[in-house]
Amino acid sequence: MEKIILKKEEYQGYKIYFYEEKFNNICKKILNKEYKELVRLKDTKRNFVSVIEINNKKYVYKEPRNEYRIPQRKLMTLFKKGEVLTTLINVNNLINMGFDEFIKPLAAVVYRDKKMISFSFLLMEYCEGIEDRKYLDLIVKTMEKIHKVGYYHGDFNPGNFLIENEKVRILDTQGKKMFFGNYRAHYDMITMKYDSYDEMTYPYKKDIFYYLAYFMKRYKRLKFIEKIGALKKKLRDKGWKI
Repeated sequence: MEKIILKKEEYQGYKIYFYEEKFNNICKKILNKEYKELVRLKDTKRNFVSVIEINNKKYVYKEPRNEYRIPQRKLMTLFKKGEVLTTLINVNNLINMGFDEFIKPLAAVVYRDKKMISFSFLLMEYCEGIEDRKYLDLIVKTMEKIHKVGYYHGDFNPGNFLIENEKVRILDTQGKKMFFGNYRAHYDMITMKYDSYDEMTYPYKKDIFYYLAYFMKRYKRLKFIEKIGALKKKLRDKGWKI
């Protein structure tokens, strides 16, 4: 397996992380507003996602705004790489391991104020795929292979898996490693089965980690917990620092 080398350059106070120089230059164009926005896929106080065009080529641009909007999450960036850099490193490592189903992150840009992240964006390849629930069995099998080598998705639902030329393409994951047994593998599968794919045959043995994951999933779905979460989101959107 060929080792991929992460590079870094500081530009106008921002740190650009990349594996290929051409994507460093693309990020500089973005910072200089030298691009065309084709379609805005999401624009909330929590996230921003758009399809952009530079030099007649399409890319996906994403800002994970919650990371620096929520005080406790922003504080944790003192000690962490941050979402965009973590995604860039982890997903490229998985692609290099042979999992070419992942939509490729091309570069990450981070700006820190007082050593905390105050702005960041991820540049990704553009995918023409669409959501197609006819491929759910294939999506589950793909996720099983990723779990087998010790990684998990973290938001395993049909909307985060596109089908392009009958091939599964994976998005919206940081590609993190599992450390607490196979708890995260169970949580992925429980999320898919109980939220989106009720007829799915559960692929794993129901061990202690299954029951822990199932309990946590049920707990998060309790009415009063959902109401608290919805209230917090509403207050944050109004500017509350909670």
